[in-house]
Amino acid sequence: MGSVHKNSTKSSVEFDDLSFEYSGSSEENDINISQKKGTIDEAMKMVDRGDGFGEVEKKLTELTRDDIWGIEHDSVEQCVQFYRNYAKVHGFVARCDEKGYDFNGNLNMRQMVCNREGTRRKKYLEMENRKRDHRPITRVMCQARIRFHYDMKLRKWKVTAFEETHNHDLIPPKYIQFVPAYRVMTEADKAQANSLHDYGVRTCHIMGFMLKQKGGPGKIGFTKKDLYNHFDKSKRAKVKDGDAYAALSYLISKADEDPLLQGKFTLKDNKLENLVWADGASIIDYQCFSDVLAFDTTYQKNKYNKPLVVFSGTNHHGQTCIFGCGLLADEKHETYVLVLKMFLEIMGNKYPTAVVTDGDLAMRGAIREVMPNATRVKLSKILSFFMD
Repeated sequence: MGSVHKNSTKSSVEFDDLSFEYSGSSEENDINISQKKGTIDEAMKMVDRGDGFGEVEKKLTELTRDDIWGIEHDSVEQCVQFYRNYAKVHGFVARCDEKGYDFNGNLNMRQMVCNREGTRRKKYLEMENRKRDHRPITRVMCQARIRFHYDMKLRKWKVTAFEETHNHDLIPPKYIQFVPAYRVMTEADKAQANSLHDYGVRTCHIMGFMLKQKGGPGKIGFTKKDLYNHFDKSKRAKVKDGDAYAALSYLISKADEDPLLQGKFTLKDNKLENLVWADGASIIDYQCFSDVLAFDTTYQKNKYNKPLVVFSGTNHHGQTCIFGCGLLADEKHETYVLVLKMFLEIMGNKYPTAVVTDGDLAMRGAIREVMPNATRVKLSKILSFFMD
């Protein structure tokens, strides 16, 4: 957690009793795949889509069954990446399957299969209260797979099982780039698209330019929809010069009028993740009427599809009091725990006697963790009591 003073609004701002705080994190770095020498190992090299991909694709398609059995890898990440590259040039999608561990708990076996392996669970096919037709069945018991085991003597990962036969049609090479698993924008593509977009070039024109630059749809690696999604995600999630920045600026300006106003927010990769705030009147009301706290989630009712949390209660006249509000990144248990802790910090760590919630399991678990002594009451029980 960190904070800065009023002259900087990028991270945290302090106004008397007002304190905006943040915590930052970053995604894990991509796995570096080491390159090996030799004809077989050259087939495992990762390159950007372009002129070099055709050469790698050719080498992968030339691998025979005996070549596959003879390949050795230094790490399990290399094993996974190799089979994913192999699947891509052969017209199917690979996914990770079983794991194996030794007596010391170290990973010593990894199996990968075709994504059409297995069958759909019967409970999803036999549901009587289904409102919509189920999605098309894609798993058809395909037996294509590869299994790697770690050789303790050689300190290498070796192929111990390999089945290359599929019981379904494979995807033609000219359509493989439209499969969601293989549609990806590289960092170079994102940087170029962002530069053009900042200068006012329309998204459709950016896509047309990059199509000609790459040499056609078969070499670009993503679709126009992916490009639109990239711009939309960046526009909604950035803190700087965006709606999130405007919201923080608004709360800061309100703090000049209301010195008791407090708010807290978290950042992730320089993007607004969670935001909780309460004005002075709400904080005073909570100190007086915090016996019962209603923790309600209005699911994705804003244009950013972010859950809105409202903390409320009742005063001595039976009127509803709003104690605070929050915008959440998601509805996971960890997020609820963080938001509840932020709310309690704003309220001086005063705990309620009872908490009214809906039936959300993640929410109930977070309340049990943060407020272990509070009585938890489901809203459905209260409604059923009055209806009876």
